[in-house]
Amino acid sequence: MFSARVLCVRPIGVTSDFCPVCRQERRFHLAQAERKRFFLCFDQGREGQPHHELTCFVCACKCERTAGERPIEILPDPKSAGNYEPDSLPIVQSRIADCVAMEQALLAGKLKGEDREEMIRYTIFSFARIYDEDPLERIKPWVLLLIVAAIFVLLILGITATKQSDSMIPLFSAFGAIGVICFALMYWVTTHSPRKRVRTWLAASLLPLDPTREEIRKARREMQASRLKAGDQIRSDKVLSKIKQMKLKLK
Repeated sequence: MFSARVLCVRPIGVTSDFCPVCRQERRFHLAQAERKRFFLCFDQGREGQPHHELTCFVCACKCERTAGERPIEILPDPKSAGNYEPDSLPIVQSRIADCVAMEQALLAGKLKGEDREEMIRYTIFSFARIYDEDPLERIKPWVLLLIVAAIFVLLILGITATKQSDSMIPLFSAFGAIGVICFALMYWVTTHSPRKRVRTWLAASLLPLDPTREEIRKARREMQASRLKAGDQIRSDKVLSKIKQMKLKLK
């Protein structure tokens, strides 16, 4: 609440890319995401470089891309985000074409060797930055401060009313209201924080590839070598367990 790192996301427009979950070219909502340091609820400036966050129109999965792939000199007004589409560098179309070609090879049973490893690596790295997130990282400090203040006020009012009335009902009511506030916060985190859903997206993306534990670990080691926290956050056993659950549902 007093000193925090917050991920600030600003809508930019729309774009096209390869969706690792849908496993085909899709349209995406495009947003700029950057981490900022807040102290006493005041913005202290940006940490690191901004990146682009893409949200698929169809499956709603979120993945990250470097901002340099879609260079924007002046960010448009968020109100025009539904119409604005920035130009993409040729590398974007090249990547889409490569992914589509590998997907066709996968469906034909011909995706093997280095191409298979690259597809697994691409899929895992697409969600790497989301794995680095804290579930509360998208909530501004002043919002958390208001929540804590509301809890304290309710608690004080409940205790005061209980003493004046010699009844426990006001205190129980205060605890009930506090419980509702905490539930609402957890519900928001569960439904809005991509960190809570990223393992499902990753498992759905890897399901057709049916990776082994060693193939996932290899990608993790690359992340660790690049000092990406996702290299430690991703658990091969949990991802494989999620894939197994999805396979059972498809039967």
